[in-house]
Amino acid sequence: MSPTHNLIALEHHFQRGQVWKGDQTPEFSSASVLDSGYSELNHELPARGWRAGQICEIYTQAAGCGEFSLLLPALAALSQQERWIMLVAPPAIPYAPALKMAGINTGRLLMVHPTNHKEALWCIEEGLRSGQCSAVLGWLKEVEPTSVRRIQLACEEQQNHCWLWPGSPAENKATAAPVRISVRRHSAREAAVRFIKRRGSWPGNEFILPLWPDNLN
Repeated sequence: MSPTHNLIALEHHFQRGQVWKGDQTPEFSSASVLDSGYSELNHELPARGWRAGQICEIYTQAAGCGEFSLLLPALAALSQQERWIMLVAPPAIPYAPALKMAGINTGRLLMVHPTNHKEALWCIEEGLRSGQCSAVLGWLKEVEPTSVRRIQLACEEQQNHCWLWPGSPAENKATAAPVRISVRRHSAREAAVRFIKRRGSWPGNEFILPLWPDNLN
C-alpha cells in the first residue's frame, strides 16, 4: 500500500470523526451534559460535566475514599426524572438519610444484588438498554474489554449515564470506557482525583476536590 493511499485512508477517518487529533476541541450538545456540581471537576471533564452516553470507570484503593460523593449532585438531578437509577452489586447499602440530604429522591433508586459476575454484567447492560434507567452504577469484580464495549454501546444507544467501579487496578487492562478516573482520600474532607483517560483530551495531573458540592459550600 502506497504512502499516498495511506494518507487518503487516514483523511477519510478524520472526516468521519473516527480519529481524535491533539489540537482538536471536542464539540458537545449542552443538552447531553450533566453538571457534576463541582466547578473543579467540571473544568477537568472534557464536556465540562458528565456527558450522557459515556461510561466512566472509577478506580479506588479502597471503598469510602470519597468516590461516591463525586456523583451525589448528578444523582440528585437524575433522581428528579421519571426513570430509575439502578445500583448493581453495591458493596454496601447506601445510607438513605445522607442521600436525601444531598437532594436525591431515594424513591427512584433501584438496587440489584446479582448472584455472580456474569449476572452483574447482564443487569448493567440490560438496565441501560431498557430505556427505563437514567443511570446505571455497577461494582464489578473485574472488567473485560469485550464486556465494557457492550456496556458502552448500550449507554450510547440510550444516551444515559453509567459509572463503573472495577475491582482490578486501572493499569491491568485498557477498556473502551471514554472516561477513567482514579480517586484516593487526601484528607478528611478532600479527595485527590486524577484522570487516567478522558476522550477528547489528554490525561491530566492529580487535583484536589472538596467532598461537598458547590451548592453546599
